[in-house]
Amino acid sequence: MKLQFTKYMPDSEKELHGIIENNLESLEKGLSLLEREKGLPNGIPDFLCVDSGKRIVIIEVKLHQDENILFQALRYYNDVDKNRYVLASVFRENKIDPSQHPRVILIAEDFSNDTKNLTTLVIPEVELIIYQAVKLGDDEGIVFIPIITPKIEESVIAESPRIENIYEYLQNKSLHAVIDKTRERIKDVNNDIEEYPTYSYIGFKYKGRLIAIIRAQRQSFDLSYANSDDKGFIEFSYQRITNPNDDYSEPINKIKDSIEILKKLRN
Repeated sequence: MKLQFTKYMPDSEKELHGIIENNLESLEKGLSLLEREKGLPNGIPDFLCVDSGKRIVIIEVKLHQDENILFQALRYYNDVDKNRYVLASVFRENKIDPSQHPRVILIAEDFSNDTKNLTTLVIPEVELIIYQAVKLGDDEGIVFIPIITPKIEESVIAESPRIENIYEYLQNKSLHAVIDKTRERIKDVNNDIEEYPTYSYIGFKYKGRLIAIIRAQRQSFDLSYANSDDKGFIEFSYQRITNPNDDYSEPINKIKDSIEILKKLRN
């Protein structure tokens, strides 16, 4: 009998934590656990990790939608950021780079609109991930789905965002040429597509509407792209590019389709 994936809801956050711990590599390639439920002066984050670029990553998890998740994570960020040199010494074998400020990842079944909106206003950048637990027979697994929340960039930051910074963050240099080609393919879709850098991604707009994002990780990058319905409502999907030979024709075709829909609605 052929087995099929089935969706299910973990019975508790403790069960969910165990599934996530066993699937950190699925969340992000090269992500390693430093300590689960590490005690800090102002609380206990669910996961303290380090990414492939030796940057500390704080992960806070909720079984369901929870309005407190952002406040909790920012409180932990404050603790970790103040003590990152101490943590680098405590976890010396992981060779943490304490010159880098920590990252924050929130994982939940869903996020309220308030949480999504507030993450665009706060510093540091907060990454939102929706999870879906699955089973294949008796085996448990999990699917992670990033939520796109375009950042509102603050003019008080002295250095202007540069596209070069995105390349510098991506340590897998074999993908630099792929980003070059991806940028050109997106811009070739329509002459009215505007490319612009932020401090965390390269964005692409058509007539003021966001239609694509390139967000670098250390060993890969995510190409997020617009899916428009016939009324012009846009949702975002994404494809993770990990290899120079990866085919990303579908995202480019979806961008083309979305622009055609938006063009018709404008006429």
